[in-house]
Amino acid sequence: MKLTRNVILAVLSLAVLIQLTIISYNYYTGYIVIPDIGNFFIRLLFSTIFTFVFGLVIIFLDIQILNNLDKIFPLPNKLISRIPSELILTVVAGIIVGTIVTLVVGIIAPYEEGLKWNIINNSLITIVINIIIMVSIEALLWFKRSQESLVKTERLERENMLTKFETLKSQLNPHFLFNSLNVLSSLIKKDSEKAQEFVDEFSSVYRYTLDVIDKPVVSLSEEIEFAKSFLYLQKIRFDDSIIIELNIDASKLSYLVPPLSVQTLLENSFKHNRVSADFPLKIKIFIEDYVLVITNNMQAKNSRKDSNGVGQQNLKKRYELLGDKLPQFTLTGDEYIAKIPLLKPE
Repeated sequence: MKLTRNVILAVLSLAVLIQLTIISYNYYTGYIVIPDIGNFFIRLLFSTIFTFVFGLVIIFLDIQILNNLDKIFPLPNKLISRIPSELILTVVAGIIVGTIVTLVVGIIAPYEEGLKWNIINNSLITIVINIIIMVSIEALLWFKRSQESLVKTERLERENMLTKFETLKSQLNPHFLFNSLNVLSSLIKKDSEKAQEFVDEFSSVYRYTLDVIDKPVVSLSEEIEFAKSFLYLQKIRFDDSIIIELNIDASKLSYLVPPLSVQTLLENSFKHNRVSADFPLKIKIFIEDYVLVITNNMQAKNSRKDSNGVGQQNLKKRYELLGDKLPQFTLTGDEYIAKIPLLKPE
């Protein structure tokens, strides 16, 4: 929270209102004498300035207290630990401000009752006022945070639904479906046993897609097994014109990734590159620290009409929804490198 222009204007308006009320009340009860309208406005001006400065100082201290407590005792996780600390600091701030105000006023107009009694009395009044101010600020911040959280939740739900739709749509790619059916048709005539294997892997690809589409994350183990099925289909289609290096640390298999993220990157490799006996596609899948790295050699197709980056943007959005580090995509002279962070299992 900051001491913004709106906060300053609110303090000024409140200072004018308070002093206008106090001066008017004291005049009508006979506590003070106001000989003319000019005297009234002079009283109002100086009293408002004093109240305004007093208000700014105490609110500035309260804001500093809240900002530091947000770092040490963030809400709502550490509410119980925060309450006594906030109360103590609010009281201390009230004593400091009350004492300073009393000393300043005592210099301008010495007290008849003595300085010590007025310091105690004014400090108690300031403590009560500051507790009210602090409670009011916390209530406003709580309301603001709840509204922001509600808006954010609605936005994330909307984005999540759109992301799921785009993900499902990309996985049910008609080109992949028709190409796979053509391969299957050819295999049935040549090798019925391999055709059966192809059907098994093909069905596992779509079964996995439908099973995980509603899940925010899946284990890396599941994703790699799915990727193996996908790559099997591609190897059959391209007559082994694909070279795959898979090196996954077994200790990382329990880590999590968004579902179909690996397949999205693998599909891009086939979508944007030539694959043939003369131009074999080399794909590497490995782990660096806690990042899954997928690379392929670049041998771009002549036509790049389909290269609109939808798959990458979709993957970034899914990581944004998870609130973790974003994936990175790098294109060097002869290699494409995709890095997706591994998420810690709960």
